[in-house]
Amino acid sequence: MNISNLYWIDKLYENINFDNLPHGIIINGPDGIGKERLAIKISSKLLVNKNNNNENISISKSNNHPDFFVLDKERILIKHITLREEDWDEEIGKRNVNDFLSVTPSISINKVALILNAQSMNDASQNALLKTLEEPAPHSYIIMTTNRPKSLLDTIYSRCQLITIPPLNENDINEWLVNNGISDISAKDFPSFISPLKIMEEIENNQHLNFKNFIKILNDFIDNKINQETAIKGINNLEIDLITKTNYLIEFLKILLKSKLLSETLSGIYERFNLSTFNNLKISNLINELNNLRYDFFKVPQINENHVLNYFFSELKNSIKI
Repeated sequence: MNISNLYWIDKLYENINFDNLPHGIIINGPDGIGKERLAIKISSKLLVNKNNNNENISISKSNNHPDFFVLDKERILIKHITLREEDWDEEIGKRNVNDFLSVTPSISINKVALILNAQSMNDASQNALLKTLEEPAPHSYIIMTTNRPKSLLDTIYSRCQLITIPPLNENDINEWLVNNGISDISAKDFPSFISPLKIMEEIENNQHLNFKNFIKILNDFIDNKINQETAIKGINNLEIDLITKTNYLIEFLKILLKSKLLSETLSGIYERFNLSTFNNLKISNLINELNNLRYDFFKVPQINENHVLNYFFSELKNSIKI
């Protein structure tokens, strides 16, 4: 699917002062807002060929450029940041960020390490990276993308320039979708935190109904049309990860809480919940627990997903009545 005109990315890029760029850059924003595209665009500008001063416009995250190292892992471990002789990664071997940046550039003026999903770094990985940020090699840059604000150590932020990509509003997303040939699907079919490229990705993967189906399962469960086992099985059949399930639950609870606090009437997939009753404090506490779960996801080795879902679905049934 051809995607064009990421105007919000172009505007941010035009405001970057490359004459006074720090060695560390953090690009923050929701999934699907274009963080990776902005990171690649910045990297292209930095990877000017040392012989002819031409900007490298063909780089990608395939790691086929000698001065561009892309770390794209679901969880970033300390072995990905600094060398551990006993560790081996099946995708990148013993390549790591610190060693890569310590070597003089090969064909470009600079070297760039791009760390995608940097919020998945644990404290040990961040501290290992901090050493390189504190004493960077000449002509070296580290660009990180995160999907959550304040997800890294304060000491990391203090040594980096933070670029935040704000979410687009519903009207801007719908206009962008139409301009890219999508007229039968709108932003209202997705959670409020949805981003344009994420919508495109879900359409391509035939997953654009996941959120609506998720809310329908919650509706049927709370309305006693299905039991907890059937509800969790239905959620798991959507083939979305635990973080997405957590985000969907938070979105659902926030919408319910907001409707009650502001006396708003719900519509569409939420209409049935106009008849629901719940304790505001109990719902707020559930949202806080889900936020803590989202934070812990990257801090602990394993989380038992079925145990988590059973707990929160039990809490939902006890908290919300129709």
